[in-house]
Amino acid sequence: MISAENARYRRVLLQMDASSHCRETLDAAVDIAAHLRADLQGIFVEDSDLVSVGGLDFVREFSFSSATAHALDKQTLDAQLKALAASARRQLEQAGTRRKVTVAFQTVRGDFQTEMANAARDADLIIAEGTGRLRARYYRAPLPGRNLTRRITRPTLLLKGGRPLAKQFTIICHSAESARRCLRAVASLFPDEGRELSLLPGAQGGADAENLAKALAHMVNETGLDARIAAPVSLMADAVLGRLGATDHLLVVADDGPMLRDEAKAHLLFECRHPLLLVQ
Repeated sequence: MISAENARYRRVLLQMDASSHCRETLDAAVDIAAHLRADLQGIFVEDSDLVSVGGLDFVREFSFSSATAHALDKQTLDAQLKALAASARRQLEQAGTRRKVTVAFQTVRGDFQTEMANAARDADLIIAEGTGRLRARYYRAPLPGRNLTRRITRPTLLLKGGRPLAKQFTIICHSAESARRCLRAVASLFPDEGRELSLLPGAQGGADAENLAKALAHMVNETGLDARIAAPVSLMADAVLGRLGATDHLLVVADDGPMLRDEAKAHLLFECRHPLLLVQ
């Protein structure tokens, strides 16, 4: 039986920084927290790598309104970061008031990986904006920073492109057990209304793919899920992405699966336009 487990989601952590500040991400985080009846904690990370740029003599700043370069000193950078953090806090508090969600906000400065690992200790779900720097590498996959983030064993939702959350959910399944975990996470985190759910069997060989598709079909029939079993696909990121077409999808993938073990495959998924839900 696939059932929601809303009771274990008590605190949602929303990562915000100078490179990611989208209204759609904020709205999605507030909606999810409201659905879970969870507190929403916003954390604005002043990345020490970015802050150190202000002390370099050769660094120049260009604005959209002028092609003239200006020196970027530490005081100017500090002021800009404070203004961004204040704006993020204000938007989060306003959105929380509208949806009657308890919100909190903090600003931290330091190494991004370390600060996020510390903040995530008490979180049940992490939400991050994926339109800026590739933050995904700090959470999952055998990419730089992987050793540190093995301590972050929380579902992570990476939103993309400043778009509303997609209504088409596609679970990339490498086994029936991983599909069950992903289905449980989807049932817990998102309301049923308006969502279209597909299970995409991924396997290396024809026989394996056929057996997996049969196991998934049996699970769907057994649980009474309203889900479609797609034709099997190779466990290659480009093959999966090619199958999706022009429609926006929310991709759901097991964190310990083969799609995230290979660095090239992981980069393709993290850099695609589709948001990702990474499930343990």
